Amino acid sequence: MQLAAVFTDPFVLSCTILCLLLHLALRSLRPTSASGRRLPPGPPGIPLLGALPLVGPAPHSGLAALARKYGPVMYLRMGTCGVVVASSPSAARTFLKALDARFANRPAVASAADITYGCQNMVFANYGPKWKLMRKLASVHLLGARAVADWSRVRRDEAGRALRGIAEAAEAGRPVVVPELLVCALANIVGQITVSKRVFDAQGDESNRSN
Repeated sequence: MQLAAVFTDPFVLSCTILCLLLHLALRSLRPTSASGRRLPPGPPGIPLLGALPLVGPAPHSGLAALARKYGPVMYLRMGTCGVVVASSPSAARTFLKALDARFANRPAVASAADITYGCQNMVFANYGPKWKLMRKLASVHLLGARAVADWSRVRRDEAGRALRGIAEAAEAGRPVVVPELLVCALANIVGQITVSKRVFDAQGDESNRSN
């Protein structure tokens, strides 16, 4: 009870919040990583928010303005996370081609781990032999030229179903919601390729929620 009274005291609570804000402010101003290495140049940012206000509502123009000031490779603290931004073709080539293996892994987030059963799919899996095997299988059986040609019948069938649905809706005087129509058609194409069955018979709220 006495410990709870101490933490609910207004003075102690105010000091705790002040210390936390001071710690975050000093951390945002420190241009070094957790390993002690120097980070690329970048704006100091605002405590808690970091460089989010500097990026603004149009990220492409905000990042371009920051790149003109801090260079093609800069360090930004986006909220409580730090990111390195490459803004020139040569810098992007270095990240994506020369050093691609070092930056191939995505950040580990709880939502991705839950949805993909521990990051087991090709999008969220870490770079390694398993990821290479999944990429090879996807390239050969899903994304290769032969695979695309083999599934042309499925695409034609779903395109015909979509057009017939539009014609029936026009005859009945019903509005056609193009996003729902496309979501339903794409889901059925993917369903026939992966599990050999159509997922939805018609577009609507059910197909939107499931996708």
